[in-house]
Amino acid sequence: MSDGALVPLNRSEHLYWAGEGYLGPINMPFMLRFDRPVDEALLRQALRELTTAFPRLRGVVVPTAFTYQLRILPDDLWLDQRFNDAYRVQHGIDVNDRAALEKFHSEILNEAVSLERGLPWRARFIPHAQTPMLVFSVHHLIGDGRSVLQMLTALMGRLSGHPIAPFPLESSSMVAAVTPVKWTQWPASIAGWWRNGRRDARSSQGQKIITLASRRSERYTTTSVRYHELPATSDQLRLLAKQTGTTVNNLVVALLANAFLALEPDNPQAVAAVRISVDLRRYFPKGQQPEFGNFVSSFTVRSQHQPTLAAQVESVEAQVKDHLSRYARREYALPLIAYEWLPLMGRTLYSHLIVQSKAKGSLPVLSCHFTNLGNLDSIHPPDAQVRLTECWPATLSTALLLALVNLGGKLFFTVAFQNDETDEKATQNLFQILDQQLLAITSNPPPSTVA
Repeated sequence: MSDGALVPLNRSEHLYWAGEGYLGPINMPFMLRFDRPVDEALLRQALRELTTAFPRLRGVVVPTAFTYQLRILPDDLWLDQRFNDAYRVQHGIDVNDRAALEKFHSEILNEAVSLERGLPWRARFIPHAQTPMLVFSVHHLIGDGRSVLQMLTALMGRLSGHPIAPFPLESSSMVAAVTPVKWTQWPASIAGWWRNGRRDARSSQGQKIITLASRRSERYTTTSVRYHELPATSDQLRLLAKQTGTTVNNLVVALLANAFLALEPDNPQAVAAVRISVDLRRYFPKGQQPEFGNFVSSFTVRSQHQPTLAAQVESVEAQVKDHLSRYARREYALPLIAYEWLPLMGRTLYSHLIVQSKAKGSLPVLSCHFTNLGNLDSIHPPDAQVRLTECWPATLSTALLLALVNLGGKLFFTVAFQNDETDEKATQNLFQILDQQLLAITSNPPPSTVA
């Protein structure tokens, strides 16, 4: 039923399309390790069935009279030709050589995808007698991180003998998640946004945001990917979060903030600005929540030096709750609805603004963009015949990107950084500081603040 359908792009997807090529290829490659041998023919068939079941995986960008949309290609012979280009077996890579995997992962991240005539994804199977690997890379225009996890859940189920159920094609608009339900609620929404903006501006005066960038570039070049496994288990992190009266996500943000602040320990004006992704699906009216597509927004937590980890957690917790309550009260409606109108200026002008923001250095300064994909154990079916033991997600970002996943009790942190501004040594130093914090608090946990 979706063959030939034209799907409008939402505000994020228009941004990805306008930035494609100028920012770089806006791909989301996931490096995955299987726990046992996988039949390559079965994997190929599973990916082909995935392309049939998820219509947006068959989407190509097409121009209309005034804008661009996503056309869903029919499932036919020509799709088979495109599939043969998208999926390949990759030989010559040692799956036990982490540096080689990081290098190949970086290459896939920087490899352009033909959004106008090919398929908007790539898959590379790396054979191995015991633990083969798969790089599954989807262009961000097709969906967000949660959407990729939905596809991986279907894929892992198929490898265990479960058929892949067809996935419906949905509207990609985010308007219903951010705008007031009634017109009479708009004045309160705008007033709340105005108050929040003034308060945020006052609190950030005179602060210096700490970054890992050692230089500034006037144009985008390439991005590198590096892996880091935290020296703590997911159970330890959950226990620490409980002891400090917070969530795992907020605890990690507090630890990251302290790691950045440790780079300037004697500067009272130092601040770690951590942008956090928020899934907007929860804010759609009941019964209208979409599943697959791009439905992510973000907000920034600003952390200064605190005397204890508990105090830093309290600060992060208060800011996160404040920003989430703004979404719940629809107080981001005015700025977010303004982005909905940006595509009317056309791709050329939109792309020009993106390029100029980099050249002029007018992009918001951030310490990092942090995203937590959560516990991935649920992507395996109960009777799983094959499982994942590693998952390293990445995507392109204008700021340092840190992506965390929990799998099999292990905590995998992927860092993606712009080579034109940040050095690998700086990211290694940040993770070393983070590890030292984790080792210190796991050996000497803070006193519980839970009543």
